[in-house]
Amino acid sequence: MNRSLIPSAALIFSIGLLLAPKTSIAQDTRPTPPDANTGINLALVATASTSFVSGDQSIATINSGLNPRNSRDNSRGAYGNWPHVGTEWLEYDWSKPINTNRIAVYWYADGQGIKLPKASRLSYWNGTDFVAVPDADGLGVDGNRYNTTTFSTLTTTKLRLEFDSGAKGMNFSTGVLQWKVFDAGGSPDFPPIVKAGVERTVVLGDKTFLTPSIRDIYGNSTPVQWSKSDGPGDVTFDEPTAASTSASFSAPGDYRLALTAGSGDLSASDSVLVHVESPAPSTHMEPVYTTNYKINSTFWNPRIKAVIVNWIPHCYTELSDPNLPEGGIANFIEAGKKLAGQPAAHHIGYPFANAYVYNTIEAMSVALQVDPQGDPDIIAAQNNMRAKLNEWIPIILAAQEPDGYIQTRFTLGTSRDRTPVQHWNPPTRGEHEGYTAGYFIEAGIANYLATDGKDLRLYNAAKKCADCWYDNLGPAPKKTWYDQHEEMEQALVRLGRFVNDHEGAGKGDKYIELAKFLLDCRGKAGGTQYDQTYHPTTEQYEAVGHAVRAVYLYSAMTDMVMQTSDLGYQSAVNSIWNDLVNKKLYITGGVGSGETSEGFGPDYSLRNNSYCESCSGCGELFFQWKMNLAYQDSKYASLYEDTLYNAILGDLDLDGKNFTYTNPLDTGPNGGERYLWHDCPCCVGNIPRTLLQLPTWMYTRNSDSLNVNLFVGSTVTVPNVGGGDVQMIQTTDYPWSNQDSITVNPAKAATFTIRIRVPDRAVSALYTAMPAANGITSIAINGSTITPTIENGYAIITRTWNPGEKIDLVLPMTVQRIKADDRVVADRNRVALRYGPLIYNLEAVDQPNLDEPLKPDTALTADWQPNLLGGVIAIKGQFADGSPLLAIPNYARCNRGGRSLVWMKDQ
Repeated sequence: MNRSLIPSAALIFSIGLLLAPKTSIAQDTRPTPPDANTGINLALVATASTSFVSGDQSIATINSGLNPRNSRDNSRGAYGNWPHVGTEWLEYDWSKPINTNRIAVYWYADGQGIKLPKASRLSYWNGTDFVAVPDADGLGVDGNRYNTTTFSTLTTTKLRLEFDSGAKGMNFSTGVLQWKVFDAGGSPDFPPIVKAGVERTVVLGDKTFLTPSIRDIYGNSTPVQWSKSDGPGDVTFDEPTAASTSASFSAPGDYRLALTAGSGDLSASDSVLVHVESPAPSTHMEPVYTTNYKINSTFWNPRIKAVIVNWIPHCYTELSDPNLPEGGIANFIEAGKKLAGQPAAHHIGYPFANAYVYNTIEAMSVALQVDPQGDPDIIAAQNNMRAKLNEWIPIILAAQEPDGYIQTRFTLGTSRDRTPVQHWNPPTRGEHEGYTAGYFIEAGIANYLATDGKDLRLYNAAKKCADCWYDNLGPAPKKTWYDQHEEMEQALVRLGRFVNDHEGAGKGDKYIELAKFLLDCRGKAGGTQYDQTYHPTTEQYEAVGHAVRAVYLYSAMTDMVMQTSDLGYQSAVNSIWNDLVNKKLYITGGVGSGETSEGFGPDYSLRNNSYCESCSGCGELFFQWKMNLAYQDSKYASLYEDTLYNAILGDLDLDGKNFTYTNPLDTGPNGGERYLWHDCPCCVGNIPRTLLQLPTWMYTRNSDSLNVNLFVGSTVTVPNVGGGDVQMIQTTDYPWSNQDSITVNPAKAATFTIRIRVPDRAVSALYTAMPAANGITSIAINGSTITPTIENGYAIITRTWNPGEKIDLVLPMTVQRIKADDRVVADRNRVALRYGPLIYNLEAVDQPNLDEPLKPDTALTADWQPNLLGGVIAIKGQFADGSPLLAIPNYARCNRGGRSLVWMKDQ
């Protein structure tokens, strides 16, 4: 393979008072430059403004007073002016004149489009104009530290910091992480800065935890008072005069809680919106395990075949290479040698290198569940996978330590280790013990299903690993533990549920108990937003940090909603869901703007050069799928349909020979071509193991009902409904067709309920689509039209079902224009196109000028084009200048080179 095609990991890593008095200037009052943390920081009470700020960044962070770790540390937000170059400015305004003689600036340089400035200048408002501060000394532009500037003491209501791009001859944009302004003495008193907290949801019977931000710039003890300002019921505060407290509610509805800090003229207030909802249903739907199934779909068959015949073999071939620098099966071979008392090499690759192997094993196992229906290419690929599994499984079992622990980084050590590393030791908390063990467990479950329980080698090893964790971690005298990268938690629940289903009720409960223990350990001692340890798990109310870690956590938290009915977990997941879906979700169903390290940005900050890591798309599907199981509302399935058809399906090219780690909605002029491999190949097996579990995403069940969540031409057997198994045959070319015929084949006549998802293309408040295309146009049973009851977004059909009975659906499918909430700055004056679940892209290969606007009244048509990209419905129309417009589905983007974008200009 040509390693020049592999992206570097380094590429994967953020108005004034007009009647101010004349300014007075004292002589020779410049102090010796002190530490940037010494003195009263008046910036905390200033109002910031700027000449320009990037749509995905904010000026709100520059006067937070929080010290960066380095010039790339945008974990708390950053100001940047990309793509502008040249001179830009930041300005502070105060409501009262201040006295100052010193500032400190921490410059932002993200290693990409934002670099350190070439020069900076400081000016103040003299009542009529901005003029240079007198006797300035400093004005540094160094990175990774505060640059202190001193000047003669002055009195003013405004300061302006100007800075020029072009350091070292490079024409990049510039940015600031912190700008502090220090009191020179004699400045007036200011009220505290109060932020009551983030919007959140709480379920009735639970309490919400209030942890406001109160900044008193003088360090005084500030009196506080919480109160209810609006809401339908009573609010009880645990300690209404304490800043951090909790509140409970007497009735459902929307409440606004007010916080006042300070007293008299030096008081300030803020409020927080709280949605109070009823608890989750006492029962939940059950998953449908992916076992042998058929796909009969002009849309899905080519995609599934490409994954099985090309992509998975490519993955296991790469991972079988003994010289693979990222680490593959060779690590397990060496670990087996060491455990057998033989000389062995060190672990190579990232600490989590085992994960790629486990994901690929799971992908192979799931691929064996797809009925080849006589296709010789698929049959040959599946035979090769069986051989590869028989080769790999003994190697992996030999690498498992006697007590069940498995991770080759710890068994072998690395060349950097000075002493042997210990299991579950805080200094190595970031080395992914749970992340890799969780994937091992999930691979074991998938392999059990692939062999119908006939080959238990990997499954028993997976249980042995889980038993090792259970024996060592838990309440005293066991160890307390959490991993910096979540995954083990959801894997343990999956195992516990599987053991209960296949080995007997209650036998898997200990694994679920351990999962909850690991979740409950997070945030108890404080931490960071990056790994979601900044608060205890049940006191987190917004989607933050590394996006893959986050959605894996939220998926496991939703498991707790179902397995424990814990009200705290219900409040947290509903709060996080509302924040993610209505403030941070891309139109493609992808998550993670990348403004923080591979993570979420601020609310409504959805830049189109987005990160949207492929693994985060998988995790987002897991989260929404489990919310659907727990709350039995079809809106969650509508969301994961978007993610599946756009964010995940587009991770691979049409041939299944290349993939992408990131999924920008605008590739830029250089295009977004996929690549053979990546030096952080964490997504390579995650993509196929997720795509191939279609039956699991299509259906959910309980003893007396079956939910249809996706419309895919297929044959799937759903077990244990109405006293027996039910074969479901969908005959459809959706999303190329708006019709679906579902043949219901119970083993014998049985009475049960079928719930059919009513598509909702408008779940997220971020996006408005016109014309509306929600609902189901018509439903017929055995040829007779019915009007079923709609409940929680499902059409409810309860009857005695005989084998061969049919449900015929007609779904509304039309070209839709989508507009984003105006707070999404990147999408202002832009429009996106949708057809059914598919989001569409413009590509430079089809039209030379992608910046040409679209008129709002231009006719747009859906047109089947059999010779384009393997056969797609394209959207055709005209740009404002009369030139032809051709849009193709987002999943098929970047297969022909050139720029590709989702959001086009709107005239």
